Amino acid sequence: MKERKNPKYDMEPRFVLLIMTMVCIFLIFFSYRFRNVFDPIRTRLNSFVIPLQKGITTIGASINNAVDNFEKVEELQKEIEELKKENDRISREKQSMEQSLYDLERLKQLLALSENYKNYSTVAANIIAKDSSGYYSRFTLDKGSRDGIKVDMNVIAGSGLVGIITEVGPNYSVVRSIIDDNNYVSAIVTKTEDDCIVCGNLELLSIGYIEIRDLSINTEARNNYKVYTSPLSDKYLPDILIGYISNIQNENDGLTKTGYLTPVVDFEHLNTVLIITDLKENLLATDEE
Repeated sequence: MKERKNPKYDMEPRFVLLIMTMVCIFLIFFSYRFRNVFDPIRTRLNSFVIPLQKGITTIGASINNAVDNFEKVEELQKEIEELKKENDRISREKQSMEQSLYDLERLKQLLALSENYKNYSTVAANIIAKDSSGYYSRFTLDKGSRDGIKVDMNVIAGSGLVGIITEVGPNYSVVRSIIDDNNYVSAIVTKTEDDCIVCGNLELLSIGYIEIRDLSINTEARNNYKVYTSPLSDKYLPDILIGYISNIQNENDGLTKTGYLTPVVDFEHLNTVLIITDLKENLLATDEE
């Protein structure tokens, strides 16, 4: 059985163009000639189409605004991230600058202190550990025997005496400060030249004092008189400022006086100290020669 072929309608393009042109001319003429008929229809269509177009336009505008706003939000987020990074960088630089200024101030204080005691050789050391008392009664330095540090070397900071080296390792040393309960320093009062003993007392330090004992009953020492290390001490070098006298009173035995001493060193906020590398025993031996 033979397959039935669909008929083919071939038409030259020029005839198609001619026909479509004639149709368009006819529609133009027809719409113009019968516009009174088509106006009501057009009006009804417009009443439906125009609101629809308006709605579509509004939706399109909203979509465009949403896209624009989304792009703006992305740009703002990028700017915020860049500002955060810049703020972090500035904060790090500020902290670094503040630390540098703090370190510089500490070095200036140590330099001034070394000038006050320029008769002694000194080396700077950082505190790397302390006890749990809240005060620097005993603490560890980052300098040891490899740096020439020895037991009984005196330690100073601020405006005067901090303590003495009691233990030395290859790269560390331990300091017992004058506020320690077991520490005693032979001292002398300026102006009156009275001998006395400065005693550590952590309980008194909570109100800003340590003890001063064995003042002569006839002493004329007064509050705010300076107290220095005495030449009589066997370990502490002479003429190092310890503190200022406060509240002298008679002892119960009626033979001596006692009182409080305000130390010149802030034993709550120590960071860096100077170690005097001259030993008292060496200075005594030199004097004898």
